[in-house]
Amino acid sequence: MTAQPPQDDRGYDGDVDDGYDDALFSDDLDYGLPDDDEGGASWGLIIGVFVAMAAIAFVVFDGMQAETYFFDVHEAVERSDELVGETIRIRGDVQPGTFEGGEGQLESRFKVATEGQSMKIVYRRALPDTFEEDSEVVIQGRLEEGLVMYADEVLVKCPSRYEGAPPDHSGDGNYSDYDHSPESIDPQASR
Repeated sequence: MTAQPPQDDRGYDGDVDDGYDDALFSDDLDYGLPDDDEGGASWGLIIGVFVAMAAIAFVVFDGMQAETYFFDVHEAVERSDELVGETIRIRGDVQPGTFEGGEGQLESRFKVATEGQSMKIVYRRALPDTFEEDSEVVIQGRLEEGLVMYADEVLVKCPSRYEGAPPDHSGDGNYSDYDHSPESIDPQASR
């Protein structure tokens, strides 16, 4: 006589085979992973690792190329032998009387200087509206032999007419007597 397993109040007899398909518990299911007997790595994994390495390499090399050194003109002139062929930024003042270019021309040439040292700039785009001789500029470009920079970007420091506060009457910096009425700001507002 064989012994029957005891049943609990819900009718569960403790047997694993309660109507479930035995194939669900089998090791023969294919989950898309390589079987141990194939012995090779998944091509998807290899391609994924390769793509990740390429992306990391791109970010690193792109970051290295984006590094641009900043010099005053006299510093760039002193180090010109090592900077030729490099993309750099320089700061200086546009020398009066050196500007070559005109209306309707995109190419402009001028000299920029600091502390008695100068460099010729060639720029093949439209200059900023605030560009003028004897103004301070920041220029990014490639330095070539003969202290000539082929500029990619020209930035002009804001002229002094844009700096400062509105004028006052006393000159002591106290603006309490400054007229803030709409008529003083826009004379046509009173009409």
